[in-house]
Amino acid sequence: MISFLFWYILMVVIGLLAFPLAYRVFSQLPDRGYALARPLGLLLWGFIFWLLTSLHVLQNDLGGIWLALLLLAGVGILVIYRDRSNFLDWFKTNRKIWLSIEGLFLIFFVFWALVRSANPDIVSTEKPMEMAFINAILCSPTFPPNDPWLSGYAISYYYFGYVMVALLIRVTATDPGVAFNLAGALWFALTAT
Repeated sequence: MISFLFWYILMVVIGLLAFPLAYRVFSQLPDRGYALARPLGLLLWGFIFWLLTSLHVLQNDLGGIWLALLLLAGVGILVIYRDRSNFLDWFKTNRKIWLSIEGLFLIFFVFWALVRSANPDIVSTEKPMEMAFINAILCSPTFPPNDPWLSGYAISYYYFGYVMVALLIRVTATDPGVAFNLAGALWFALTAT
């Protein structure tokens, strides 16, 4: 339960950090991109971290993760600084829109977390491989991460989605097995919103 709350709070923070960018990029949408701010924030945070870690500027550790998040926040602050009065007015005048989006996200996140809690085993289909990739990313000092199946080689596969999950695991200090199921619930809620 506590891990769920940490993930929810972190996703709210990520959404708020990325909303200035969404507000600018998706200005033609009625919600000004509020519903897309969470996935946009997670995507940008993951990309900043992945790129800087792949270039050996950052290490794959908690310090590098926080620095990437601070870079995302800095970009959001720069974007909003020029238009802060309109930005704050939007929150005041569109309370129904953003509260509806928050409620929708929370309902679907809770719903799918409950579904996954009924069968949390990480067995069958691709789940063991996905868990191996997440653990490889968590253990690797840099990117590309070490291949969990072929010692001495890097993962020669698309692993960016697992990097985003690893970011959430590290920041919230969630057990990877629990986080695997929370990640599924998170993708469901992000898709629903």
